[in-house]
Amino acid sequence: MSFQSTFYRSLIYFHAFIAIAEFVLTFTLIITVLHNPELFFKITGPDDEDWELIAEGYRIAIWILFLIGTIRTVIMLAFVFLIIFSISTCLCLSCLLCCREQTASFFTAKSTHRCLSFNCNCPCYRARPTLRFQLKFAYSVIMLCVRVATIVICLTIRHHVTAKSLAIIIGMSFFFLILACLLDYYHYRVWWHYKPQFTDIGFFFEMPTTPLSRKHKRYIPYHLLGDHRTESFGDKTCSAGADCKNRQLEHIFIFHFRGYNPQRRYFDIIRADNPKNLYIGFHQTDPASAVLIAHSDFRISTGPRSTMLGHGIYFARSREGTENKANRRGAFICAEINMGRVLRIRSRERFVYSGKKTWWRKHDTAYYCHPDPKFDEFCVKSPDQILRWIIVIEKRFDRKVENYGLDTEFDDTKCGCF
Repeated sequence: MSFQSTFYRSLIYFHAFIAIAEFVLTFTLIITVLHNPELFFKITGPDDEDWELIAEGYRIAIWILFLIGTIRTVIMLAFVFLIIFSISTCLCLSCLLCCREQTASFFTAKSTHRCLSFNCNCPCYRARPTLRFQLKFAYSVIMLCVRVATIVICLTIRHHVTAKSLAIIIGMSFFFLILACLLDYYHYRVWWHYKPQFTDIGFFFEMPTTPLSRKHKRYIPYHLLGDHRTESFGDKTCSAGADCKNRQLEHIFIFHFRGYNPQRRYFDIIRADNPKNLYIGFHQTDPASAVLIAHSDFRISTGPRSTMLGHGIYFARSREGTENKANRRGAFICAEINMGRVLRIRSRERFVYSGKKTWWRKHDTAYYCHPDPKFDEFCVKSPDQILRWIIVIEKRFDRKVENYGLDTEFDDTKCGCF
């Protein structure tokens, strides 16, 4: 197991450590300031530590904002008192020995650490990594604003030593907030800016050193595919089913099954409903070729045995539709394509253009209408027609999901979200 995978698997413990460190520092400094008001500032007059001279509205605002801004510390304090109370009730040694294993499992459980660090594991995040990061970022921004407001109010009370000391303590807590944000961003990057760790891709294959193509949107980890939705609350496939109008490539892969056709047959679509003449296509190839595509572009097929509709780049209407057509396997590509001028090819005409490119002069795409609509396929003559794509590498060629524990990250969730 690599350092990166170990680091990722330890994220929840880092979050818990940050929460505990923030609690220890904040609680220690507050107790110290209460016993030694001159910890940060010198007392120059008898009124410098008299709370009675501060307006009641200011006092209420300071303590309310302080409690909100340090809510994690407050919960941690309650947790510590709960532990002390629980231990104090176990007066005999036999009780302590009897509960030792349960106590140890409670303190080492990831769900406990999530609760203490405010790191929710809601099932709706399983297929929505962006939503998790957006909510965590919004929480961090709110905490930042509350703490800044508390500091401003404390500093407006110019001559009160304790209030100004409280502002210093809150200012120190920004360090922990920033650390938590960085961990959240890293977590988001692992899921939504995914990079596979290839295995069995080929002995002589070398990873490209060129940057990713601008058309390449992202890799999607295989466990996010719609076939892996649990259909439980927050982790269901698209409720619209076959009537779904969402054409985002990520939505198509994540919230629909392998047999889903995002659009009707090309010639059944009303032109007014598709003014840009765009169509969603699926392509299957081997992982090595998929990597080369991600770093460059699609390549035109010219082999006589693999070009039933002529020279070009072949696509099906669904992932399932690629199974009996692809010459190579292991990677699925979902692409948005500008169809241009389309030649309709019927069943009796399917071998007329085999191994040729005669239709290129007047058309941009050849669309074969199979007797069974789900087996339709089409061929585009130029990579320029392919506007963008996303790629999924199958499980047997990508070990990152298992190494990082992405597929089991939600298995130990307790109480629905911790």
